[in-house]
Amino acid sequence: MKYNQKRNIFVAIIIFLAGIFLGGRFLITKNQNPLPANHYQVSSVLDGDTLKIKDGQRVRLIGIDAPESGNCYYDASTRALKDLVENKTVRLEKDITDKDMYGRLLRYVILPNENGDDLLVNDYLTRQGFAKTSAVSPDTRYRDLLASAQQEAFKSKLGMWDKCGDELENQTKRELDSQPADPACVIKGNISEKGYGKTYLMPGCASYDSTKVDPRKGEQYFCTEEEATAAGFRRATNCPEPVIILP
Repeated sequence: MKYNQKRNIFVAIIIFLAGIFLGGRFLITKNQNPLPANHYQVSSVLDGDTLKIKDGQRVRLIGIDAPESGNCYYDASTRALKDLVENKTVRLEKDITDKDMYGRLLRYVILPNENGDDLLVNDYLTRQGFAKTSAVSPDTRYRDLLASAQQEAFKSKLGMWDKCGDELENQTKRELDSQPADPACVIKGNISEKGYGKTYLMPGCASYDSTKVDPRKGEQYFCTEEEATAAGFRRATNCPEPVIILP
């Protein structure tokens, strides 16, 4: 075989191998996910408790409620969330329920920090008075933390607790007088201010009718005793003991 033929074959082999290498490298790069699992880029903020991620899905921050459009502190709460997460990468953490009736992802939103001190956005908004707690079973993982955050904001008169006092008071009265969202969920979760801790009451308990459910404190209605117990509540002592029927 002549020298020129050998050289041409050698060059062809080199080009072929290089093509395989570069092609494979291109495919790996193209298919590689640049973000860790459960991390997403926020493309826009819709209001004080709802955002949209880059793939177009809407995310509702669970455990909290920010003011609705037209209500006191709506603009401030929306701007706070926008300044905090818009065009940034966040980690989304699921509780129990995946989506709400509007198709929005229900998530806790966490803003990563290089030093490892990540920020739970749901807690931050509540602690600064941009939102209030809204514990809806079964998604109550951070219920106590958020209730504590709201108490801190309320006592310090931060955000809406300073600017929207009358409106919040009237809204709270409406909430306290309203019926549970599900007519079958009538067990009242109560957090005592007299040192009795977290108890639940059912119809038939001595003080059931006079007990009010205050969402600001993290109180809520439950559907079953098991659900209340799982959330850290115990049966109130003024409730009759369950009747056990022996076989």
